[in-house]
Amino acid sequence: MSGTRTTESLIFRQERWASSPALDRALKANLVAARCGVLESAEQREAIWFLQHLSMHAGGLRWAASEIAPDFMRDDEKEKWLAGLCLDPATNFDLQVALPKLKRLIGNYTESKQAGAAITEAGSALCAALDYCSQSRCLVLISGRPRLGKTFMAKAWIEHRPGRARYCQVPSSADDLAFFTAIARALGITIESNAKTKNLRPRIEAALQGGDLILVLDEAANLYPSHNYRLARPARISWLMTGLINQGASVALLVTPQFFNTQSDYVDKSGWAAAQFMGRIEKYVALPESLSIDDLEKVARAWLPHGDKRSIEALADYANLSQKYLAAIEHTVKQALYLAKQDGREKPEWQDIQRAMKAGVMPSDSALAAAIEQAAVRRKSPASGSRQ
Repeated sequence: MSGTRTTESLIFRQERWASSPALDRALKANLVAARCGVLESAEQREAIWFLQHLSMHAGGLRWAASEIAPDFMRDDEKEKWLAGLCLDPATNFDLQVALPKLKRLIGNYTESKQAGAAITEAGSALCAALDYCSQSRCLVLISGRPRLGKTFMAKAWIEHRPGRARYCQVPSSADDLAFFTAIARALGITIESNAKTKNLRPRIEAALQGGDLILVLDEAANLYPSHNYRLARPARISWLMTGLINQGASVALLVTPQFFNTQSDYVDKSGWAAAQFMGRIEKYVALPESLSIDDLEKVARAWLPHGDKRSIEALADYANLSQKYLAAIEHTVKQALYLAKQDGREKPEWQDIQRAMKAGVMPSDSALAAAIEQAAVRRKSPASGSRQ
């Protein structure tokens, strides 16, 4: 045996397992879209997209199959039967029979996702905009300051409607392959180890052009290139217009106000006519600049369901005064939970909240001192006794 062959035989090649079906379990969104394209019932299409969502998670289809598949089927047949409902047009009758059970399954699933969600004024406005996008099948632009909870609320809205929307954060890199790969992954589309943009783009278009799914693109300012202003047309924006919006797709963009500065810079340097893009935005929603103390307390209660009154009020005051804003609540509660577990307790207490706030604040941040002082004033105030 030659030295070359010996060397090759000793190489541990991981790639040979890359195409294993166990690593590629999701029902392909572009194929599911083709199946939905021959269904007139919106309820049936939503049920199929719900099952496709479950297939993207380990054991999801198996769980659904155990709930709704006919009892006479063997366990090893049920999951295949359910996948057939999502892909095979010949299963229309079976789908119609299974639809009542599927609707109950969707209801139970979404109800479990709604527990503990905090609906703020900004969150309500964002959800209303996404509802409009879903019903009107159009392009919606939602703008709000950083750390206002846009991403959290958008993901929560999608979790409550798994048969109607998918979330994707636009990569900051200028690599178009990374951009289309991120969307393909969010949709559940095959991504080969040597994937190319020219292969992913038509699959994404096939999945979205029917309009059944809303694509929620977060950090949408990254749709504009960060360099190379010699290009008169921003490629990602152009594809969004011609490949999706013009073809009936539903898209929602989540941005901060910086998005408009980025767009202006690009237009000034490239000469691109932004009116082509802005004219396709059917609805623009500007979220509130800030949240009320009551809303901040709702968020604090969602993160700390068993917290006492002073813990909730202190978290809300801290968030209101901190540059971290809502992230201040999340970070404090997570650190308080860590400290509580170190002391052998499963749930954080007021002492853990205090320790977490002190440990998590930079020396130059005066928000902690102000929050604790304000919380003390509120507890001493007669009016605070009526707060729930």
